[in-house]
Amino acid sequence: MSDEGPEFEDRLKLAQKDDVAKAYAARPSPDGLSDIGLDALQTADALLQRFYDEERPEQGLACAQGCTFCCHQYVGLSVPELAILAKYIEANFSDQDRRSLAWRLDRVCQATRGMGRLARSSSNIDCPLLEPETRRCAAYAARPLTCRGMHSLSREACAAADAAPGSGLTLPQFESHKGIIRSIAIGVQLGLAEEGAEVAELDMAGALKLVLDAPDTLQRWIAGEAVFEAAGVPPA
Repeated sequence: MSDEGPEFEDRLKLAQKDDVAKAYAARPSPDGLSDIGLDALQTADALLQRFYDEERPEQGLACAQGCTFCCHQYVGLSVPELAILAKYIEANFSDQDRRSLAWRLDRVCQATRGMGRLARSSSNIDCPLLEPETRRCAAYAARPLTCRGMHSLSREACAAADAAPGSGLTLPQFESHKGIIRSIAIGVQLGLAEEGAEVAELDMAGALKLVLDAPDTLQRWIAGEAVFEAAGVPPA
């Protein structure tokens, strides 16, 4: 992408902010939030596709189906991303799927309570959306921006970093890929804040458990209740 870099990221943040603010002002509802979340995910996918189509990097992504190195780390998300994730689960999960997910959410939330992000990455606790039998994401199409931003050019580097969390090992990644995801995520939060919403990055497991346990959680958040205090970002 010829316009990649800080200036492109700034334009992307502002464009996303304006779109989100306009959409939320017009429709401050759970469905409106899920539409905002869906738009953010689709925008990210389209820009990532554009980057890979135009740049055609010589080194391809090492990520492949069945690779789960990044599926036991902290995942942060915004309220619109949470809304589209919950809507996807409601529409696509069977009753048994939802019961199984609820059990995994309980287990993960109990096991990670008070745990920092570094400790979580070294705990090897699966994401609750990772299906134990298939080792596939049960909600891949609705996965948050954080997950879409995770990528690597080396499976060996992933394995080394996974085996030694906190060692300072870094993954070879594309800066443009990370910049696209980062800009959209920031733009979403800025747009909501512009309309007076209380915004914060949420822990996916904790926030999803709250919404699935109490379907009126999103409506209460829209009304100004501090419903996600228990699902805040864990310490580093």
